[in-house]
Amino acid sequence: MGSKRADKPTITLIGAGNLAQAMGPALKAAGYQIDFVAARETASSRRRAAMLAGTLEARTQSLNDAGPTSDILWICHTDDALAEAAKLLARKPGWTGKIVLHSSGALSSDVLSPLKRKGASTASLHPMMTFVPGATPRMDEVPFAVEGDASAVAVARKIVRSLGAESFPIKKAAKPLYHALGSFSSPLIVAALATAERVGRAAGLTASQTRRIMAPILRQTIKNYAERGAAAAFSGPIKRGDLNTVLRHLKELKRVPGASEVYRALVKSALMDLPSAKRKELMRLLNKQIHRQERKVRKGN
Repeated sequence: MGSKRADKPTITLIGAGNLAQAMGPALKAAGYQIDFVAARETASSRRRAAMLAGTLEARTQSLNDAGPTSDILWICHTDDALAEAAKLLARKPGWTGKIVLHSSGALSSDVLSPLKRKGASTASLHPMMTFVPGATPRMDEVPFAVEGDASAVAVARKIVRSLGAESFPIKKAAKPLYHALGSFSSPLIVAALATAERVGRAAGLTASQTRRIMAPILRQTIKNYAERGAAAAFSGPIKRGDLNTVLRHLKELKRVPGASEVYRALVKSALMDLPSAKRKELMRLLNKQIHRQERKVRKGN
């Protein structure tokens, strides 16, 4: 391994999942030395850690052996594993003056309290981005939310600047809603698109045909939203107030499992915030459909 660069602290990555696979190479490119990649004792975790460590010219170690060897420990575990990881790491001595970060969007830096009690400075540093295998986003375009101890926040912000990106403060109590924003921005959009594929199959299209047909309108919609906002990007029968078209949609979508429920929920949400020529009529139509469905359920019971 190369020697530590004078202006950059050393880093141990805890975890070797999608986030670590993206962050590790970005940190190395920004001039940071990754000392270790620590992972759980499962075969898949060890394999991912070994591959990542090879890319980063780092060493691997088990989570049980990980400790305050580097200047910074960046925990890239899943949310549910963070508390246990913090307790496990805190069993080792020597945390005074060390920086410990985690990248959960929903949890605050308080989950690292076992390490803070041992003298570490702690913060959460969350990239608002989707990370999936085979698709690495440009880190200089990723916004990072940060909160925690002043010294750890300062180090976290310096890391973000080294990546060419921007950070912004987030309040501890706001993190669950902030993370829900991320869910609306990516996984729930994908869930809506998966529903659209079901609708496409019902219309006689294959999944690949559906994706090909949807791609241009999706790209333009995202472009319109990013450049002009939600109201200006909104179009279609709900905006026009085409009651009969919405009614036809509701009727036919009953043939597609789960699709009518998703459609009604999104139409109702649209009527709360977005322009519609016949808002009250559309809401009455939705409520009428819901009441009919409830009556059918009661009769079935």
